[in-house]
Amino acid sequence: MNITVDLIIKSSYFFVFVFSLIVLFDVLIRFKSPIQLKIFFLLIIFTVSVSSFFSLIITGPDQYILLFKICKVVAGTSLVQIFTNLYFIQYRRLVNIYTIGAYTFYIILIIYIQFVGYDTVILKFNTIRSPGDQRDLGFNLPIYLNFFVYLFFILFNLFFLYYAKNILFRFSFKNIYFKRIQIWTFWFFMTTLSQLIFIFLYSFLEIPNNVKIFVSIAFSLGLVLIILYRPSFINKNGTKISLGFLFNQNDFRTAINEIDFNFHFFTNFYYKNKEADIVEFSNVMKVDKEIMYNYIYFTYSMTFDELVNKSRVGHFVEIIKEPKYKNYTVEALAMEVGFSSRQRFYQPFKKYHGGNPSDLINILNN
Repeated sequence: MNITVDLIIKSSYFFVFVFSLIVLFDVLIRFKSPIQLKIFFLLIIFTVSVSSFFSLIITGPDQYILLFKICKVVAGTSLVQIFTNLYFIQYRRLVNIYTIGAYTFYIILIIYIQFVGYDTVILKFNTIRSPGDQRDLGFNLPIYLNFFVYLFFILFNLFFLYYAKNILFRFSFKNIYFKRIQIWTFWFFMTTLSQLIFIFLYSFLEIPNNVKIFVSIAFSLGLVLIILYRPSFINKNGTKISLGFLFNQNDFRTAINEIDFNFHFFTNFYYKNKEADIVEFSNVMKVDKEIMYNYIYFTYSMTFDELVNKSRVGHFVEIIKEPKYKNYTVEALAMEVGFSSRQRFYQPFKKYHGGNPSDLINILNN
């Protein structure tokens, strides 16, 4: 049997597909918590598996282009989510908005393509040069849709560069666990950076299509290998690690005096401030915002906003027992403990106490 380039490409895709399935089961079985982090690991592996499978069976240059694009978006957002959950919990809300925005845009894009027609949107070549040509192809989209394609790509690069700079060069903790996670992170970033560099080069240089395919295969295999050889302690402790800051807990525990924190936050009822903000409270405590965030997270296992809302709900439960508040409405009571409206009060109350505040008031009054 003659060994051709196409045969090597097909064999490589098949190997990556089978190997990614093995790693998928490894993560499913060995990774314990948190579920959110586990899901993003699985999504990356799943996109590699799907991309490899459809690259294996592809027969034309314009086949499955949308699928490949979506796989890239899911892998990219999952990568950002993984390092947000491990290192930068304080940016989780921002990254969630970015992720939801990216997914929402591509759902809209799918609807748009169905409306205008697949052949209208997908750029094609007149000839099929070799399997995998779809990686040279793109979308023929209106300017306003192309804007969002580039926006999400730029945002991914900004997250990537910011995270890489901080994790690889800013964080430096003398701890055996951190060294292991830093080395693992280094290879994760180097693999992704290599892919980004090649994407940049594609725009300016005439690179043979087969070279692009082999680079893509190497990148996919690299991602799966890195996930497979993740530090074992991530499998059990991912939910509490916050790796960028767990290793310097003493820094923020000594920077913040617990008595002073309790005095300002609880005794002086800072949480009742309708404009309660972590930046302002950090200034009150004369510490950096990140130190304050991590002190609260590791002391109370919640974010600043969650601690504020939980404290307000707890205060609500206390004051409704006092005679002077007996004739207050739920809305007046909610505003008394710091909520800006009745509507903003219900969800935190249900989360931290359960039930309905009106029912609790009726029970106490009767």
